[in-house]
Amino acid sequence: IERPPGDTAGCTFCHTSSEERCSTCHQRHQFDPKVARRAEQCKTCHWGKDHRDWEAYDIGLHGVVYQVNKWKPEQFDFSKKLSDADYVGPTCQYCHMRGGHHNVQRFGTVYTSMGMSMADRGAPIWNEKRDRWVSVCDDCHSPRFAREQLQALDEAVKDAGLKYRETFKVAEDLLVDGVLDPMPKDLCPDWSGQHLWSLKIGAYHDGEAYGGKTGESGEFRMSNCTDVERLCFES
Repeated sequence: IERPPGDTAGCTFCHTSSEERCSTCHQRHQFDPKVARRAEQCKTCHWGKDHRDWEAYDIGLHGVVYQVNKWKPEQFDFSKKLSDADYVGPTCQYCHMRGGHHNVQRFGTVYTSMGMSMADRGAPIWNEKRDRWVSVCDDCHSPRFAREQLQALDEAVKDAGLKYRETFKVAEDLLVDGVLDPMPKDLCPDWSGQHLWSLKIGAYHDGEAYGGKTGESGEFRMSNCTDVERLCFES
């Protein structure tokens, strides 16, 4: 509702048509596992302004190896089951559907699922997921290389977290000074029917100054909000 066309396109291409159906990956008119094993099948949904998964893969080293070699059966034999795959480089399916398992979350390698960005990502509670992350990478790389990459990501998150908090603090100060309207009443309400400041979400929302009662949660969003909030998200 009231989203810019570029944002809307990133949602409607998938959420209005093919979400969580067999034909999303296997194609309705060509129900062939060989087709579903190609990385481009994930591109159907995992691309666009708000989640650039395909773009990140495609321009990265793994994606380049795939694009250069994908037509060579000796490098990428898509007639083999994923559990028997010995590709020269990883596809989306090879890592995220480990061994051909259809529950993508089972071997999810999504880095952000290893703890909150403000917390210690090396805490024992995340050890299993971090070890799994390394186990996927060490099919081709050494375990030491994989753990060094994981540590580098940890350091990047610490730096990004500082900038994230600084940015949102500027917006919060504008609100406290009476310069920023937390959620203008002339905009559509959020998904819960309220007008809460979207930068104050979950436990972070702590007062009526932000558009609702203490404990009420806003909605994390990049549209249907003030220009200041939009700038915070985009930065």
